[in-house]
Amino acid sequence: MEEGRGIALKKFCCGLLFLSLIVLLAACGTVASTRSSSSSSITSDSLGRSVQFSPAPTPTSIPMLSIPSQITTPTPRIIPTSAPKPTPPPPPASNCITFSNDTTQVPPKNGGLGAPYGPSPVTTEAQQITGELFQLVNHDREACGLPPFAWNATLASGALLHSWNEYHCGLSHTCPDGMTQYQRIANEGFAGYPDCGENIALAGPYPTPWGGVYAVQESMAHEPLGGWHRIHLFSTTLHQIGIGVYVAPNGWLWFTEDMTS
Repeated sequence: MEEGRGIALKKFCCGLLFLSLIVLLAACGTVASTRSSSSSSITSDSLGRSVQFSPAPTPTSIPMLSIPSQITTPTPRIIPTSAPKPTPPPPPASNCITFSNDTTQVPPKNGGLGAPYGPSPVTTEAQQITGELFQLVNHDREACGLPPFAWNATLASGALLHSWNEYHCGLSHTCPDGMTQYQRIANEGFAGYPDCGENIALAGPYPTPWGGVYAVQESMAHEPLGGWHRIHLFSTTLHQIGIGVYVAPNGWLWFTEDMTS
């Protein structure tokens, strides 16, 4: 009886052991299938410990970005066929403004020139200063590209008489009898000329007689635009000149410049 129970107990234990073995194998299969889904592997190190390794992740492909290209359009270069020629500077305005004007259309009066004080005396000093003044006037004109005045003896004679008259009756174009410079010049034989002009001046002997005349003459040549002295000196329609200088006993100089076309 006891022997039968022992055999039955052994059978029961063997069955229980077999059942446990089946459960254990099923559990191992589940774990293996779960780990394989994560693509990991298990191995043992040198001490027999289990070590899990995960493979490197597969890189995700990055889509190519569409970047607009920036292309610089070159600026076209204009290459001149020849180098530009430099423009010459204009002449100084204070020296080289020229004028074209018709100053007289006055019919002349009958009769000669007024000479209530007689003819003008002539001195060597006055003649020398007259020549230097004539050269200075033409030098200023030539510096501005104008042709020089031509000397006219008839104009010079009338200019000298007027300087002599002014010494007695004052600095004036209408001295001594009210006749204008246009009428005087016309009466000298230039009645048919379309244009004429006159400059008159009084200069002190500073520091010399010529020094005084030079200073006054250049002040007339450089006076503001519109000044009649300057207009006459740089005229393009006046071509002849006569100059008369009278040196007074006190050293002062009276001079007249008469011009016609």
